[in-house]
Amino acid sequence: MSQALIPVIEVAPGLTEQTVSIPSADTALCGNMLTPGSASGVTVVFSHGWSGNRSGPHDLVTQLARTLGTHGHASLRFDFRGRGESGGQGLETTLTTMADDLTAAVAFASENASAKRLVVLGICSGGNVAVGSLPRLKGVEGLILLSVYPFSDGDAFSRDVHRTWHFARQYWQKAMRPETWKRLFRGDVRVFQVLNVLFGHYMRKRKKEDMEDATRKTGAQSAPTQGESRKSGKEPPKKHLVSLKEGVRGVMIYGSADPDAAAGRRYFETYVEAHDLPIAFTELAGANHNFSSVPWKAEIAEQAVSFCNSLADNSQ
Repeated sequence: MSQALIPVIEVAPGLTEQTVSIPSADTALCGNMLTPGSASGVTVVFSHGWSGNRSGPHDLVTQLARTLGTHGHASLRFDFRGRGESGGQGLETTLTTMADDLTAAVAFASENASAKRLVVLGICSGGNVAVGSLPRLKGVEGLILLSVYPFSDGDAFSRDVHRTWHFARQYWQKAMRPETWKRLFRGDVRVFQVLNVLFGHYMRKRKKEDMEDATRKTGAQSAPTQGESRKSGKEPPKKHLVSLKEGVRGVMIYGSADPDAAAGRRYFETYVEAHDLPIAFTELAGANHNFSSVPWKAEIAEQAVSFCNSLADNSQ
């Protein structure tokens, strides 16, 4: 028998967290609204990644929300439909439904949170959804985006090649360790998995080319999918970046050990510099895609608090 969620808890002195239900079209989204006793005037709405939930990877979102709360910043974190405890079917989730849900969540925060200056903190695909939805996100003045890449990935093969070199260096370092060879002889090393990481993209490219040849010969047309499209399409489009504007400040954070970070950062930074937008870029040395270590999480929290503090100061 499952235990019902406690509707309101005090996570720290003067800091309460309440479970909420957010209407989005015909779906109810499950969320947590955090309210500090002494509010700064800023509310952060979290937008988790494609396959995540409102806790974030290794509770990153939960910890960020509560850390921000101790500095006076309110927040709302929620599950997109088909994820976590929200309604909806997971296989029916698309970037479009995520945009609808984020729009509903921002409107809910605007109506129900005491702090009215809004910031969206997005992770990976959740960050892309925030960028593409900006015209619909009324009142949002700031963006904090973690490990965000292009909506579509026309350079998937070249990025896979880059990733191959990244992992090849790691495997080479491991190959120099005696314990690696001991594990290999014991059968603990999955050689096929290693080969797939290093060379699987060549086979995928060949398979894709064979399918395209067959399609051309038969005259059939393949229907595009509506799922996460970071690895589909011919060329990463930038038309959705026109949503970024001078009135919305932002910071984009990447980890240097994330093999996709360089291409993702270059994609956004080129546009931001060309249009002189108030968005800063930072890189955490040694950090991976999900910033999984305690020091990296602390640094993310420090940057998020600093950003929200600056937004709050400007409102006074």
